[in-house]
Amino acid sequence: GKWTPPCPFNLYVNRLGLNTAPCCREHLKELSHHVATCLSEMGVVHWLEGGTLLGAVRERGALLDWEDDVDMSVLLDGDMTWERLAAGLAERGARDGYFVDLFERTGFISISFDPPKRWPFRWERNRLRGEIRADIAIYRQAISHGEAVLERRSYKGAMPATESGGYGVPREIVLPTSTIPFLDGDFACPNQSEAYLRMLYGDFKKVEYTYVDAGPAKARSRIDAVGDPLVR
Repeated sequence: GKWTPPCPFNLYVNRLGLNTAPCCREHLKELSHHVATCLSEMGVVHWLEGGTLLGAVRERGALLDWEDDVDMSVLLDGDMTWERLAAGLAERGARDGYFVDLFERTGFISISFDPPKRWPFRWERNRLRGEIRADIAIYRQAISHGEAVLERRSYKGAMPATESGGYGVPREIVLPTSTIPFLDGDFACPNQSEAYLRMLYGDFKKVEYTYVDAGPAKARSRIDAVGDPLVR
């Protein structure tokens, strides 16, 4: 929770191939609703991203069994600037007991249960992936190779590179956003969620343990094939 150390099940989910512990899943759900509510209150165009969107689509509204963070994206435009977004999230985080890390250069925001640490431990916290957090990627509208795209600075999956050196997806598969049932609520998502996931992961309906070490991944694959979950 917000006032406890990182859960060891969450910390070692990638090393041992364990599913995320039930307590951590509940906190991820709580954090998902917090972030989505904040973004909606602020009038920010946003959508589920990456593995979180994958869970909503493939797992029919649930987190992936081994999920260890929440992925969302936002679109900045003339009205919603970086400064306004950062100030709004920081204010709401302080009000509700969350901590907000801002990385303007890379277009990234992290919202977590535990406070940011001083260098060099600041990045170690994220590398170990032992805390409950939401990652928010920043997108802007752009033109790349004559096509209207939504562009981000950091790579994601197999998202194609843009002319300006970022990474992007066709605007029409995201905007206008739609909604999808997720964690007992309705969350914003790309209007063509399956096309979006195919751009990131190819055959997204095939389960691949890309964030699990090779040995545990093989064990997981065999166990999941017979329907015997490791940890629920």
